[in-house]
Amino acid sequence: MPFIGKQGANINANSKIKKYSFTVGSGGQTNFSVNIGSADEVQVFLNGVLLQDAVDYTQTSAQISLTSASAENDILDVHVYQSFVLADAVTESTAKATAISSAIALGG
Repeated sequence: MPFIGKQGANINANSKIKKYSFTVGSGGQTNFSVNIGSADEVQVFLNGVLLQDAVDYTQTSAQISLTSASAENDILDVHVYQSFVLADAVTESTAKATAISSAIALGG
């Protein structure tokens, strides 16, 4: 399946989703702390409605900032599609060696 969205530095990258959910307290809120990598894709939802980047919110590596403050009890969901490279995954032989070493260390 072709990749849709920003392509990271490595074209063989895959992704996993990190989800944040915030319930807005009294007085409203504009800024929400998240962790976004440079090659990550982001989707932001306010009360289930998908917001538009650069129109409804802006993002940095550390936060989502709404252009209009949310109201009390609003729910903001942020989905960060984190990229990773399968080549960085642990090989089967390394996993088995680690499991054996752990078992020996635990007296198994």
